[in-house]
Amino acid sequence: MVEILSGNWGIFFIIILRLISIVIPILPGTYCLLISGYLFGLVNGLLISGISDLIACSFSFFLSKRYGRKFLKRLMPKRYLDRFEKISKLYLEQNFFLLTGFLMTGWFDFVSYGVGLTKLKWRRFLIALCVSILLSDLPFVATGSGLRELQNKNFNIKEILNGNTPSLQGTYLNIFIISVILIFLIGTIGALLNRRYVYKKDFLKK
Repeated sequence: MVEILSGNWGIFFIIILRLISIVIPILPGTYCLLISGYLFGLVNGLLISGISDLIACSFSFFLSKRYGRKFLKRLMPKRYLDRFEKISKLYLEQNFFLLTGFLMTGWFDFVSYGVGLTKLKWRRFLIALCVSILLSDLPFVATGSGLRELQNKNFNIKEILNGNTPSLQGTYLNIFIISVILIFLIGTIGALLNRRYVYKKDFLKK
């Protein structure tokens, strides 16, 4: 099964799953990054995931631009639509760095729709999206790739729990360190943005 999915069917499978999980924002999609890394390795997995995200988020952006709020009400709860539309218009439309930060969080699919309701140009959105994809997809794709490496070395969960693990050296060690740092940073950024904008009770009253 793994051999079959490691080919063209696997690429198609990941792109479709990622597209669905982003276009319908209430659906989870992080698992697609892990699968991509597991099936295709770090470089190819990141490339496939990145292309998937570019297609899906751009599609969401243009759907929002073309059909507006009336269409978006069918895809997400009104409270999320109101909140992310306001966040986008007040902050993200003019602040490239804040836009990039939000696209790195788990709210990136809602943000793609939200900024589509503003006057933000697709080219500016695309640049922020590319930066966020590189930073946020990398650690999860790397994790999937690492799981495949462990399997190839015939290590199972029982051996790992017993402390019998392969040593990380060179490139793998650097990737592991970078991935851990990025996951921590993404989590921190997400927590700060959630507290400041997403979950603030009186935000919509401003």
